Amino acid sequence: MKKRIVPNGIAVDQAATLPSPLRGGSQTGSHRPGCRPSDSRRKWGLHLVRRNGVFYFRRRWTTPLRKNGAPEFLSVSLRTNILSEAVKRSADLLTAVEAGERNMLIELQESPVNSGRIQEMLKELVRQAFVRMIARQESDLSIGNSDPHLSKIIAESDRIRAAQKARDWSVAMPFAGEIARKNGMDLDDLAAPAVARQVLALIRQLNDLSLSVEQNFEDPLNAGREILLGHGISPTREALKPPMQLSEAIEKACSEAPRDVEIKIRVIGKLALAFFGDIPASAIVLEQSFEFLHLVWMLPKAWGKSHGRNRHGQVGKELCPHNEILQANTNDAKLISEITNLDTMSIPDKRRRLVQELTPRITDGYLFTQRDMFNRILRAALGKKRVARDLDDEDRILPSHAQLNSRMRAWHKAQKTPCGLPMRVSRPKRRMSWSLERLSKLLSSPIYFGTSSQSQRSRKATASRRYITRDAIYWVPLIMITMGVRPEEILQATVADVIRRDGILCLFIGDEEDSMLKNEQSRRVLPIPQILLELGFREWIVARKKAGETWLFPEIQPDKNHGRRSQIFGDRLRNLLRTLKLHSEREDIYAMRRTLSSKLMQLGIDTGTRQKILGHLEGTTIDRHYTDHGLLELKDILDALDYGIIVGRDRRFDFPIITGSSALLLTALDVELALTDQREVSAVLLRDSETDEIIFEATISGQKAPSEPPWGECASLDAVEVATRILSLSRQYSLTMPANEEATAALEHLLILVDDKPFYNQMRRDERRAHGDQATLDNNLEHEPISEADNAALRTAYLGRGDLVICLFPTRSSGSAPRPGLIVDTRTLAGQTYLDVAWGGPMNASGVVPHELSLVQPKEMIEAQVDIPTRFNLRRRILVPEKSKAYLHGRLGHIGDSACARLGECLLHAGDVSPVPIQETGRPARALTIERRRTKSVRPGLSR
Repeated sequence: MKKRIVPNGIAVDQAATLPSPLRGGSQTGSHRPGCRPSDSRRKWGLHLVRRNGVFYFRRRWTTPLRKNGAPEFLSVSLRTNILSEAVKRSADLLTAVEAGERNMLIELQESPVNSGRIQEMLKELVRQAFVRMIARQESDLSIGNSDPHLSKIIAESDRIRAAQKARDWSVAMPFAGEIARKNGMDLDDLAAPAVARQVLALIRQLNDLSLSVEQNFEDPLNAGREILLGHGISPTREALKPPMQLSEAIEKACSEAPRDVEIKIRVIGKLALAFFGDIPASAIVLEQSFEFLHLVWMLPKAWGKSHGRNRHGQVGKELCPHNEILQANTNDAKLISEITNLDTMSIPDKRRRLVQELTPRITDGYLFTQRDMFNRILRAALGKKRVARDLDDEDRILPSHAQLNSRMRAWHKAQKTPCGLPMRVSRPKRRMSWSLERLSKLLSSPIYFGTSSQSQRSRKATASRRYITRDAIYWVPLIMITMGVRPEEILQATVADVIRRDGILCLFIGDEEDSMLKNEQSRRVLPIPQILLELGFREWIVARKKAGETWLFPEIQPDKNHGRRSQIFGDRLRNLLRTLKLHSEREDIYAMRRTLSSKLMQLGIDTGTRQKILGHLEGTTIDRHYTDHGLLELKDILDALDYGIIVGRDRRFDFPIITGSSALLLTALDVELALTDQREVSAVLLRDSETDEIIFEATISGQKAPSEPPWGECASLDAVEVATRILSLSRQYSLTMPANEEATAALEHLLILVDDKPFYNQMRRDERRAHGDQATLDNNLEHEPISEADNAALRTAYLGRGDLVICLFPTRSSGSAPRPGLIVDTRTLAGQTYLDVAWGGPMNASGVVPHELSLVQPKEMIEAQVDIPTRFNLRRRILVPEKSKAYLHGRLGHIGDSACARLGECLLHAGDVSPVPIQETGRPARALTIERRRTKSVRPGLSR
């Protein structure tokens, strides 16, 4: 009698008797009711089968594993005839099998070898087979050659069939080895049963088709239509062309992209070739793309720059991205181990040190840019349909921005230690405007004051040797801080780009069609500021024109890799600034544009005008296309910027030079902090940035401060006292905050402990109300306000120019408030003597404008008897009767000789100011009068 096979493949006489549904327990399809009559024999248990008295473990593999080459069942002898021992061994084996099955499913799901690359390899096998069949039909071979060919195909199929029965998967190697290698697969991957089984089955199917085509001379495209469609190939000759390799896709994408984008495509293309190899672009799958982008994400920020080919003639070396990542990971792991084991440092201090010392990697924004460049490469090879934006996530071969952002969150979590310390940092550039101190140091450096060697620009000039070279190093920083152009924009400018329009000397940026611009709004016309004209910029341009020069700065040539001049110029200037000890990571060359933007904002320039000057995108289409250049207004704005540059002459030079700076400079102090685990300041140290002299150091009582140098010997002070000392020093020095934002925030929070109230802080509130109130002047100001103090010592008979007084300045709000004032001059009107008093107020963080006199030096503040840095607006003045006790509340000090000299220059910048006597400002408002005027008319009959 023939054995009856139930759906799970187990013969009825071999299947163990399992518990029935009525008695509970699991049951498989082979033991459902009706398969066999129930009997009273023992129930062996799930997955147990007894053969010849020995128990076997028998379990069906899942469908995904069977599709990838697994057999139908797993059958393993338990080597026992004892039921209890068999149940125990079966349970242990089931646990191990289920765990291994889960791991295998995960590996199959994530492994690119068992998904995209296998399908691409099989697709290439089909394509090549059809190409051979079509080529054989179209060749000149005679019919007599068919028999050997048919015999060869039959023998090959027999050999494959025998290998399949014997599970000899190595037979697949001769058929698909070369194709697998070109698709980036290892030979071990091809020898895997899941892969080799599919290869051999496909070869047999193709051999059967070849026999039919050879014997019946059928069209392969029609006869094998199902095979082609099953592997994603259209049954046309066009679809049988070879797939595009990754290197070919890179070249095609570069040819279709603009020049500046082409450079970025080649960069990511070089990384892709190193990661994937030169494989068909269609063989790349989504998970591989994630792995590739993770490799890019882990690259050091300075990757590829240690090639050693910086000088002409040097051969250099080829750099491997994997080796650079490995080296960075090794160094970072060593550093993390050292810092983590330091018990004397708090967690915030450890984090701050790791952020400063770990190898900086590329930023997240840069990764998204590289993803977009890689998308261009795949689109060039596969078309827009395969990499379109509206594809479903499961159909993508390159992750969308949302998918990449989600995966990056997981990457960031993985780059943390158990205590939350970072193992990877990117340190994105946070540029800051150049401080007035650093700008003044730059303008007084040998670049502008002169050098003793034309080849070594960092050497100071001597009495006998003084050279000033007006080249790109000289002009470009000046142009950037006064006009806000980008380095590349001015370096690629030509002599013909300097024009005169509407009577104003201008610079046309982006006039040439092949100019490398960041965006279309970068193409603009800017007036040349007056300070550059005073330095002889026009004469220098005329000399370049007469010499037959084309470029403004021909000494800066484009680099061979990117075609940009700014890279070479930036390296030269950066090295020179480093030699001059003026280099700063946050205040770099490109931050000079930010300096001009900050200055424009301080002057109250609106956003649209700032964008027009800087070449940024403006808000609306009307702004971008339908507004005129406004050159007169732009020139007035650029001329209003003042960096304290003093221009003069020297008999040794036939052009104007910078002779000094009128900017008031404060000594810079570097702030160093130690933080607690709660991110609070535990110790502070203020050090002179030039001499390294410690100006102030202290630990905060009640906080756990580090014991190692330089904190070990600091005095312990109360938090309020420390904050008071820091605020006091901030009025005498320029404090350079830590680069770490966490430390800066902790210090700024500490400073709120001080109740810092200047004696005229009430007037600042009055002033803010005055600017926001549009009401008319108070009608009662014609009567002098009542004095708060009537002391005989406040007599003003001896007040004169340069004296400081406490004066009552009228405001638009009700009443007036006293504030410091500077006596500029005395005037006599109608037989009465008046004091010309300039309005005084606290210094802003942005500095002063040319028509303001500032007192910031400690010595000047002591002489003037003011407690904080103060500025006096020489365009905002009033005339006060010299003997007025109501408006003059007291006398302070006197400005020194240096301030008196600056006062004259500020008056020149202030221009013609006509201050109004205090009585006239309080004149009653004129009553509103409505006049009715009758229109003229001609009456008929009255004319002669």
